[in-house]
Amino acid sequence: MRHNRPVGAVGEWEPRAKACGRDKSGPMGPVHRGVNMKRVSLAIVAAMAVPALAQHEPPPGPYVGHQLVRVSVQTAAQRDAALGIATTAWNCTPGLRDLDLQVTPEQLDALRAMGLAPEVVLPDVQAFLDAAQAENDAARMQRDASWFGAFKTLAEIHARLDQLAAQYPAICTTFVAGQTLEGRDIKGLRITGPDQPGNPRSTRPAVLYNACQHAREWATPMTVMWIADRLVETYGTDARLSWYVNNLEVIIIPVVNADGYEFSWGQGNRLWRKNRRPNAGGSFGVDTNRNWGFGWGGEGASTTPSNDTYRGTGPFSEPETQVMRDFMTANPRILAHIDVHSYSQLIMTAWGSWVTPPPERPIFALIEQAMESRAEAVYGTPYVSGPIYTTIYPASGGAVDWAFGDRGMLSATIEVRDTGGYGFVMPVSEIIPNAEENMEAALALADYAAMPLVIAPVGGVPTTLGSGGATLRVAVRNNAGTLAGDVMLAERVGGGNWTMRPMTTAGGIEYTAALASQPCGATLQYYVEATTTDGRLVRYPAGGASTPLVARGVDTFIIFEDDMEQDRGWTAGAPGDTATLGLWSRCDPEPTAAQPGDDHTPPPGTLAWITDCRAGTGVGSFDVDGGITSLTSPRFNPFVRRTMFIEEVRLTFWRWYSNNQGSSPNADVMPILVSTDDGLTWTQVAQVSDNAGAWTFQSLNLSAFVAPTDRMRVRFVAQDLGAGSVVEAGIDDVRIEVVACVPDADVNCDGAMNGVDVEVQELAVGGDLTDYCLPDADFNQDGAVNGFDVLDVEVAVGGG
Repeated sequence: MRHNRPVGAVGEWEPRAKACGRDKSGPMGPVHRGVNMKRVSLAIVAAMAVPALAQHEPPPGPYVGHQLVRVSVQTAAQRDAALGIATTAWNCTPGLRDLDLQVTPEQLDALRAMGLAPEVVLPDVQAFLDAAQAENDAARMQRDASWFGAFKTLAEIHARLDQLAAQYPAICTTFVAGQTLEGRDIKGLRITGPDQPGNPRSTRPAVLYNACQHAREWATPMTVMWIADRLVETYGTDARLSWYVNNLEVIIIPVVNADGYEFSWGQGNRLWRKNRRPNAGGSFGVDTNRNWGFGWGGEGASTTPSNDTYRGTGPFSEPETQVMRDFMTANPRILAHIDVHSYSQLIMTAWGSWVTPPPERPIFALIEQAMESRAEAVYGTPYVSGPIYTTIYPASGGAVDWAFGDRGMLSATIEVRDTGGYGFVMPVSEIIPNAEENMEAALALADYAAMPLVIAPVGGVPTTLGSGGATLRVAVRNNAGTLAGDVMLAERVGGGNWTMRPMTTAGGIEYTAALASQPCGATLQYYVEATTTDGRLVRYPAGGASTPLVARGVDTFIIFEDDMEQDRGWTAGAPGDTATLGLWSRCDPEPTAAQPGDDHTPPPGTLAWITDCRAGTGVGSFDVDGGITSLTSPRFNPFVRRTMFIEEVRLTFWRWYSNNQGSSPNADVMPILVSTDDGLTWTQVAQVSDNAGAWTFQSLNLSAFVAPTDRMRVRFVAQDLGAGSVVEAGIDDVRIEVVACVPDADVNCDGAMNGVDVEVQELAVGGDLTDYCLPDADFNQDGAVNGFDVLDVEVAVGGG
């Protein structure tokens, strides 16, 4: 299945959360390609004081005498001059204010001569890397140490593959997919159980896990080797893991960029990223993960050979990507794929090349959620998921885009631990915990590889049914099977019988069905079912009638709506605000690289709440600076009717948020708060961190966090707490809805609400239920049967 590229994709390359920057390459590679590291692993720092454990002093690396310093720049000219002096910047996107620069002593003097005041972050870059190497060497020298007790060389990884194949020939075999530029094998392992009746191994869906496209990412081959080890070593004793071996073929390729990986071990270039292609001008290397053919040459890939994201001279110009392309093409049973990287704790899918998501976005969102949940359940390590382009940065010519766009695979990339504490230089103590949680994410994808069809909700599932009912939308994608006939909706009201009806084709892979309104408090249960051409049945949710989706009949009341075109009582600023620039104002925004040029409301609307609408002379002129700035709503009361039973107090709004500019991108978030006591205390209900480059809709159920009261407010807090980040925010088209049931006060069910109902309720409270037709006498459902129930019936009869 080949996918068409989206048209009109926009946006500039603004890398996020990854160690990146410009480097100046020499004939042996870059002088430095650094780690975006604000905190240093305590284990590594401690090791910096330990003498080398080898029999002789290690050869000096290329960073002897280098320091990492932080400087604050105020203008673009200052920034450019500082970058021109330094060996490299460790910032992802060098911008205004704080820059982390790797410098020689001479370069440090030159920065001071500019009038800057460098602050030393790492006094000895080489010592930091040597300490990490000493830690790994010490772990390798331990007797009877686990294979996963230290990072392994290419030869050791390949030997372990051979060992597994020799020890367990019934379930695994090694293979060589091809050779690298310098002639090294790109070696892998196939894992699958023996033939079973109706389940021959030759027809099983396959899933591919490859790692180490980037040489310095030593954690990644260890991660996929752990998956191989656990599947093979526990086969026949662990029923859960054995299921994957018996129903899938799992293919492991631990080191794609074998030349670069070998170079990062043997020649002192621990932070080398690319392959070892000799380039014009004397530099080396192509970034293989910018060299794949689908979307090649777009955003997030460099045309400069010395740059670490150099895309090469053409799509698939490198033997490594050619080998992987040909291997994946020659194995059409591969239905799912993970390209493992480090670091940032991310789980991402297509696209990396374009901001516009593919039609299969709902499918990928479902898979991402499953992978994220499985990974986080192991140790509680947080992972963030989403499309590559908007979650981390534009990255054209990547493996994921090609695997999905050209081959139709369910393809993802995992960025393993951590988020900058040690970056690429993972302590050996983290190898197994990191591998354990990422194995679970990988197996979650394998679950979907085994499915004949994948069914996913589009835009969430209806949980409430107002007077107009609701629309259910799902995406259905062929996977290990092919859809036959209609996609069916099963539904029942209350505990009645299930009925089935076909959903309507909405174009592409999307199907819709109208869910009918229900009386307030009544429930509709439903699920979706589809069948393949060979008779296999797939349901969403997977449990079908045993675990159906549920929607309740409700009434919806809009209690507040504001398009910001008039002053409706919002307050800019709050006690404790500290920002000196970029304060909230209701205005018509002027465009910058971080700020919208229009509000969200369709014309003739022009106004929105923005963190200072002025553009100024650059992206950082009027962004949020110096702390926090708050925007608080007017007070609202969700109790439209005194006798209503509130299901949800729902806040919906359109927001703009940007924090990926500047020298410290992605260092800030925007908390969203709710108060139930008119602003005395606040509870956080969400925080915004994504950079969509567009107005984005968000819906929050406030009552999931607080009990509704008649004195509620919401607050949006834009903050600049990270040194050097550029933060802009916007809020528009706010609505507050109450989803509730207003009970019918006809408690004797005679078709009229009048004083007789009050009398019947009084009798019911006293225990006489002769004429009472509701399920119980607790009319207001507060857990007690008393005079308040009589009072509420009286109010309801009166229309309250």
